[in-house]
Amino acid sequence: MRRVSLFVFSLSLIILFSSCTGSKKVVNSDNSNGIYKKNDPIEFYYGGTMNEILQKAKEEDKLVFVDMTADWCAPCKVMDEEVYTYQPLYEFVNEKFISYRLDIDKSTDHYLAFLYNVKTVPTIMFLDATGRVLVKKESAVSISSFMKLAKEAINKSLEQ
Repeated sequence: MRRVSLFVFSLSLIILFSSCTGSKKVVNSDNSNGIYKKNDPIEFYYGGTMNEILQKAKEEDKLVFVDMTADWCAPCKVMDEEVYTYQPLYEFVNEKFISYRLDIDKSTDHYLAFLYNVKTVPTIMFLDATGRVLVKKESAVSISSFMKLAKEAINKSLEQ
């Protein structure tokens, strides 16, 4: 119970501090102000804050898929090329999740790696709209494993 209370308190502080940065707009260009998308098969959001991503998930009644990556991560590149480009997978993800890509070396939300106890990349997480982890996997995964994890997250969210 104490761990849950500490997690909720930590998440509340993070949301409070990230909301103090002011309102940012969602745009469809590649810039560093606010959250934005690139032309990826999975419609990842980049930039902005986790608070903005969680708010978007609440507004659209979706879960959050977080892809923690780094430029130097070879398994991350393999997932980009072999997993995230599989059409049935990215169509499913785009329909069910708000997707957030977080480069642990560049992001303003790099503290999330600490908060979510991420020890390696790639790490994929599925969160509810409050930021609670439903499913977390610290390694590259195959298409079938990814789909299994995503469906597991959806099922856990329905149990709440």
